[in-house]
Amino acid sequence: PRELGPPDTVASGRPIFLALGDSLTEFGQHVCDPTWDKKAPFATDVLQRQGMDIAIPEHGPGWLTLLQRDYSWRTSADVLNRGYSGCNSRLLRASLSEILGSINRQDVFAITLSLGSNDHVSASPGGVPKEEFKENMAAVLSSLQEAMPSAKIILITPGRINKEKWAKHVSSVTNGRLDGAGRGETLTGVVTQGSSGSNSALKQYVALACEAGEAAGLGTAGVNPVKGPRGAVLNLNYMMQYQLANYHEAEHPDGYHFSAKLNRFVYKSVRDTLEGMKLSPVQMPMHRPAPIAEFQSTASKYGPSDDDGRLRRRV
Repeated sequence: PRELGPPDTVASGRPIFLALGDSLTEFGQHVCDPTWDKKAPFATDVLQRQGMDIAIPEHGPGWLTLLQRDYSWRTSADVLNRGYSGCNSRLLRASLSEILGSINRQDVFAITLSLGSNDHVSASPGGVPKEEFKENMAAVLSSLQEAMPSAKIILITPGRINKEKWAKHVSSVTNGRLDGAGRGETLTGVVTQGSSGSNSALKQYVALACEAGEAAGLGTAGVNPVKGPRGAVLNLNYMMQYQLANYHEAEHPDGYHFSAKLNRFVYKSVRDTLEGMKLSPVQMPMHRPAPIAEFQSTASKYGPSDDDGRLRRRV
């Protein structure tokens, strides 16, 4: 891939929150919840008509949809979703220059990076060996920091993936044509050798992602997470296991993607992290064209912001 080059030097525009990753990021833009029209609607019927192998119902609102709502309501930033279903660290590393070439990098103030859920599936074409995954993560983080030195990066590890549920889901929706048994870890029932605990493939990739984040100055994750000077690491696998009540009840029906409850959990975790960085929607200044800002400050029932960034109601 071509080199990214130095950071953009053009005049800054509206601040950008950039989300990079796989389907867990892409589907973070879901809107409907499972009760919509008495069934969980699919992301789009167009995907069905074009023969998408694994139909993914919406279980929103997604974590990025919720963040976008907050930043849009505050008119403080745009949320750009650059998550791609099936993406792994190898593909993102090769595609990064093209992805970043379409945006004004100077405007990016925060980035989420979520990879590993596809990399760890060794039997899949999207599987990436552990050593390469480690190298790819280091290279991606380095490229992001070089291209956008002022942006904070929130690295989100893979969460928990229920191996049995996913395999059953894949077999059901593809009429047995595909085998999903290589993804995730055994979370219920009899534990087979190498399928659960610290030696499971999934947890090894989680650990490698955490190591890459720490080496890049994003801090540490786990029991006592510590934010780093360049961002933060959210060990979603650990957080889902120890911080999310009734985890199994919150699982997506396919055992892999985020349910409505998990979307809210991820949203809150990311928003709390942004708040600790003073980058949450209510902490950032409004970004409005000058005529609109002037009109709203003089004619609206809402006045200028308080010192903490929250709207002050005019009495």
